Amino acid sequence: MALGNIAADGYFTKACSKLFEERFGIHSVLMTPSCTASLEMAAILCDLKPGDEVIVPSFTFVSTVNAFVRLGAKPVFVDIRPDTMNIDDTLIERAITPRAKAIFPVHYAGVGDPERRTSNKLTPNRIIARRSDRKGVLAA
Repeated sequence: MALGNIAADGYFTKACSKLFEERFGIHSVLMTPSCTASLEMAAILCDLKPGDEVIVPSFTFVSTVNAFVRLGAKPVFVDIRPDTMNIDDTLIERAITPRAKAIFPVHYAGVGDPERRTSNKLTPNRIIARRSDRKGVLAA
């Protein structure tokens, strides 16, 4: 803090970005200070408009929904599975309407969807965003 640089393009951010780029063969890594910031950027990149619907799990943190509501999109909550606490993929299809623009199946406590059954629920012109790291970047 004495240097006035507690986030953004400091030494550790640059080192972490470089590590990810080299380790995973990614052209360019953009680090964010929080999941909230990442969700808000994702919502903007999804080009969400007022009235668009975004399917989210009913059990999530408020930032998940705020990222979409701030753009005028409407969250559509889908119940969760008791074994994973994640969105119940068997209920997603009945939540899809012509206004559904994206599915954000935020994983609870790093527990991913091992079957990735949400991957083909929307048509190609709509978006499915997900955490792909499951329990962490270098987790087995």
